[in-house]
Amino acid sequence: MNLKKHLDRAAQALERGQPDFAIELCDQVMEFAPGEQRAAELLTEAALAGQDGKGGFLKKMGAGPAGLAARFSKLTRNPDAEARQLRRAFLKNPADSSNGLAWGDALERAGYAGAALGVFSRLAAVSGEAAKRAGALAAATGDVDMAIEFLGQALARNPRDTEAMRARKNLAAEQALRTKKYDDDGASGLDSEAFLRAARGEADPKPEEGT
Repeated sequence: MNLKKHLDRAAQALERGQPDFAIELCDQVMEFAPGEQRAAELLTEAALAGQDGKGGFLKKMGAGPAGLAARFSKLTRNPDAEARQLRRAFLKNPADSSNGLAWGDALERAGYAGAALGVFSRLAAVSGEAAKRAGALAAATGDVDMAIEFLGQALARNPRDTEAMRARKNLAAEQALRTKKYDDDGASGLDSEAFLRAARGEADPKPEEGT
């Protein structure tokens, strides 16, 4: 299977307003390569676009007990099968973002962090929790700018999310040091570790006895 060709066709189908065809193509790719990030992104985006239920592919899937099968796969410690079944559950009811979150979580536990990020990044448009999870994964890969952007989306949906607030503050502090918005310690007397602790709201460490 030519994955790139399939995904290019899926992207074109989505642009033409044919989400079901895009879903079908992406689903084929994910059967072959469950960790393919672009396929996860396009599949999630297409499912959200076609969630009115009028399309052909979503109807073909029926209404089987995908959630039950996923739970069985989890009990038998088969993460790939669990992720596959949860993908089916999401496609049957993409309007329920919890299905997408469960799929993304299963992908991450199966070791497909890129695909999980693909799912969460597209769900971020409708779910603050997904935006927060996307931010955490982006931060884990070292993409601080992307992480801050997603955490900002999470806070836009829930300004009282203290976890997202703290994570965004931490990343912003580290980003400020990395981009040298502040002078080096020797030039300005800034204690970078103290700055990070202050930005994170952490107390200064207690001095050792005898100092």
